[in-house]
Amino acid sequence: MKINKQLFEDVLLGKLKGTFVLRNKIDIETNNLNRNISNSHYVFPYKIYDRTYTENGLMLKSMLSEWDIIDFIPYTDMKENELTIEIPDGKIVDWDESKKQNKIILKDKQLTYEEICRSLFKNGLVYYTTDHGNIDSINTQYKSDSNNATTAHQLECILAKNKLANVAKYLNDGWDPTNTEDVIYYLIMDWGNRIFVTSCSIHGGYYFSNIVFKSKELAQQAIEILGEETIKLALKPLGI
Repeated sequence: MKINKQLFEDVLLGKLKGTFVLRNKIDIETNNLNRNISNSHYVFPYKIYDRTYTENGLMLKSMLSEWDIIDFIPYTDMKENELTIEIPDGKIVDWDESKKQNKIILKDKQLTYEEICRSLFKNGLVYYTTDHGNIDSINTQYKSDSNNATTAHQLECILAKNKLANVAKYLNDGWDPTNTEDVIYYLIMDWGNRIFVTSCSIHGGYYFSNIVFKSKELAQQAIEILGEETIKLALKPLGI
């Protein structure tokens, strides 16, 4: 059988199993084949034991070697024994449960953040924050970086919320809202874009997604420091 990249890749993927025949007539089982992760892997992408090989099974580029792979003998015609299973969208094979029950068991595929980003940024354009907190856009393959966003506005809101958190940290002066029995204060905005200072008991739990202050006066001072436009950005809902 011809020794080439496709053969090696099929062996590594488990599509083919058998024996490699070397020029010196030694046979080596295919489960000894691995990818070469050393610096020379572009020229010698495959490895058996401590010997590296080109895509054509050669151990040396400039001359023949007794350790060259010259043939491949499959155990059986595996294609005749293959079973094709059509897996529905949103499902994957549960290999652990399949082994236990000795049959193919499917389970729901867990959606990952990387898959979400590949869908959101399928055209490649992302908005991102720079080292100095500016917002820029770029076409990139690194879609799942944590500072990537679908719009500049989304990042403007996040940066404004971060400013508000920094101001609250300063004004609260070490106050810990989770270690108090007092009423706490936070900012809200209605659908008319009007800003209000509201309050609740620490035990009410309504503050959990908000930036909080230890007094109404401090919350009002934060508005004066940052300005209403920044506060409105900080309070806008995200993910819509």
